[in-house]
Amino acid sequence: MLRKLSRLIDQFLTKKFDTWLNQRMPSQPNHKLAQRNIFILPSRFGLAFIFFIVLLFILGTNYQNNLIILLSYLFTSLFITTMFYSFFNMAGLQVDGNGIYFGFVDEEIIIPINISAQQYKQSFTFSFSEQKPISVASIKDKKTVTIPVKYKTRGEKHLGRLIIVSEYPLGLFKCWTKLKFDISVICFPKVLECQSYSNNHVSAPLEDNLAVESSVLTKGDDFYDLKRYQRGEPLSQVAWKQVAKRNIWHTKQHSDPHSHALILDFNDMPSSTVENKLSNLCYLVLQYHQSGVEFGLSLPGQSQEAFIEAGSGQAHVNQCLKALAIYHA
Repeated sequence: MLRKLSRLIDQFLTKKFDTWLNQRMPSQPNHKLAQRNIFILPSRFGLAFIFFIVLLFILGTNYQNNLIILLSYLFTSLFITTMFYSFFNMAGLQVDGNGIYFGFVDEEIIIPINISAQQYKQSFTFSFSEQKPISVASIKDKKTVTIPVKYKTRGEKHLGRLIIVSEYPLGLFKCWTKLKFDISVICFPKVLECQSYSNNHVSAPLEDNLAVESSVLTKGDDFYDLKRYQRGEPLSQVAWKQVAKRNIWHTKQHSDPHSHALILDFNDMPSSTVENKLSNLCYLVLQYHQSGVEFGLSLPGQSQEAFIEAGSGQAHVNQCLKALAIYHA
């Protein structure tokens, strides 16, 4: 009961703090750290140091020992000076971040953050909410910090706030900030190998399928032009009438080269679950792209079928992978 109550209180306070942060430090492509967006509090070591100062002062006054009182004053001045050093070590940093990044489930996706500082800064850790932090020893002028993120589920992810922490110079204070950027991550499905696939009434291993569909894509139905024959071209495409009449070798060219374009269909995947079907499609998209074969994608939707026409190139691959990432059955 107490744990549940404590959890509810913690969630309530976190929600209130996040609301306050969104009003005070809204999302923007760049932030400059100053008094408005830097927080500083004593660390655990700092709290122990305060207790030690208070203990020295009590002992010094109790036993009327000026040397111990002087020592407590010295430690107090050190404590206050360290507080200012900790704040000014973080103040003045210019932090920039923006864009959309792509990756796969259970794989690290690198997010670059540009940091610039006019003065020499030391000892920072960078991390996004619920992600692994990385340490940076020093920052001078301009530096790009690459922060890894990893997700266990596919889809479009909006990164939480970027957390920057520093306990420089003596670890007495924890100085931190939470910055929000317009950064999103498209997490593609996990790649699951698909040994066989049936498409356009062709059922064969993937390697055979690639060869068949590649040859289909180079041919069409309607003759439209002749070109000079080159050694190695199939004799079935030779215009034999031209050879017989003029003894000049030409090959026939056909229109509609994409009339039998390869379409990867969700319903044709051999797996039984939705996630595995999407993983199979992800594997096939990458394989056909590497093989240079044009392909399209067909996904069943709630109201109508999502269809991506056949194409090629990295932009086409990203479009297909994104459709797989954000698909919901």
